[in-house]
This record gives sequence, structure tokens and C-alpha cells, in this order.
Amino acid sequence: MKSLDNTIKYYELLMKCDDLSSFDKYELPSGFHFEFYKSGDELSWVNIHIGSGEFTSVDQGLEWFHKFFDSFIDSLDKRCIFIVDSSTLEKIGTATVSLLKDKEYGYSAAIDWVAIRRDYQGRKLARPLITKFMEVARDLGHTGVILHTQTTTWLAAKLYLDFGFDILNTDSFGWRILKTLTNHEKLSLYDDIPLEEVYDLRNIAIEKKLVSMYNTSFFNYAIWDKSGRHDVYTYIDGIHHEYEYFVDDGIILKEVKK
Repeated sequence: MKSLDNTIKYYELLMKCDDLSSFDKYELPSGFHFEFYKSGDELSWVNIHIGSGEFTSVDQGLEWFHKFFDSFIDSLDKRCIFIVDSSTLEKIGTATVSLLKDKEYGYSAAIDWVAIRRDYQGRKLARPLITKFMEVARDLGHTGVILHTQTTTWLAAKLYLDFGFDILNTDSFGWRILKTLTNHEKLSLYDDIPLEEVYDLRNIAIEKKLVSMYNTSFFNYAIWDKSGRHDVYTYIDGIHHEYEYFVDDGIILKEVKK
């Protein structure tokens, strides 16, 4: 089961937590520890998000890092946390309690960029990471936080609901997708939808095409609108690829030469 599933239709899911004083607490398994961000950790942050499927190039990751964090970079060493593999000292998971320039829905802090490298997923790290960022937010003096997630990371969204987060953007169609996939008790007011409304048929076809091209499913991909066309970006074996996307009796991907 994929923690990031681009075959699911993308909808933003906004959550809130108004009580950081009480939540379930989980400890990291033996062999892992937490560290805060230090200057120079930018590439480690990017590599985690590449390793989780979020980005398809280092340049893309660095661009997003500076876009989100430069406004409070001086306090990032108190807000950005990493899970570290104690045996290799590699940073393999991360989350940030972002300080917002402008309040969102009345909140001054947001939980952003939560990720665990794909090769470390399934090792009981997610709940301790959530525990840690809630403790960090509380210790920074925030009484409540907003959290950004999406339907394509629906497993994480379910965990946040389990931890006490509540629905914020109540009108998002994404909650009906999450209800259909999880049947979570907090989503009882939302109706299930047919599975054909959950999945993006175009993305399913593109993913199948990429699997056949690469002869593996272990790669990252993203689809973005570019100059009026939908281009496909991939990252596999440390190499970034960009393809033009066409439909002509099937999916055609034409690599864009740099």
C-alpha cells in the first residue's frame, strides 16, 4: 500500500487541532532518534522528500524549501525536526511546525512537509513523528495548529484524524474520498462515493506506462500543467526525467531533451 498514491484524485485536506495539551504519545523504535534542523540540512530535507515521492528533482525540492522556510529560517532550528537512523546517521524523516507570515483561519502555525523516506516506511515511525511535532508545537507556545495534507496521502490523513485533528475545509470533495477509503468515524457525515470517482484514470494510465518503461514501480512521478500541456516528471535511480504527455490510442510519453 503506497503512502503517496498519485492515482487518487488530488484534493487538499485542511485539518486543525485546538488542544495540544493531550494526545497519544508514541516513542521511536530502537535505532532511531530525533534531531532539529541545523544550517546545511537543506539537502537532507530535500532527499527525504524525494525518497518519499514528493519531489522529482533536487532543484525542485530546494526551490520549495526556500519558498516555505526563508521567512522564518532563523527559527527553523526549533521548528523543523528530523528522524535520524542512529546506525548510519542518515536523516530519513521530517516534519515542520511552520510559523505563518499571515494567519490562516486564525492560526499562526501550520504542520507542513511531513514525510518519511519510502525505504523506511512501515517501521513504526509515523506515530512517533506525529507525537514529536505536536510536542514541538506545544512547547513553542502554540495553543492550536492547522495541518495541510491531501487525498493522495490518505493513510497519513487517517492518522491525523486518529490523533485528534478535526476537519477544517468541510466543503472539500476530498473528505468523501477519504470516507470511502477509510470509513473513519469522524467522517460519518460524508457519503461514500463510487470508486471510479476516487481514482484518476489518466494518472493510472500514465503510471502503468511508466512501470512498463522502467520495468519497476520504484520511482517518483508528478504531473504538472506546463504551457497548456500536462507534462510528466519522474525521478528514478538518481536521475530526473521530463516527458511531454500525449493521448493517441494510448499514452505516449516523449522525453524532453535538456
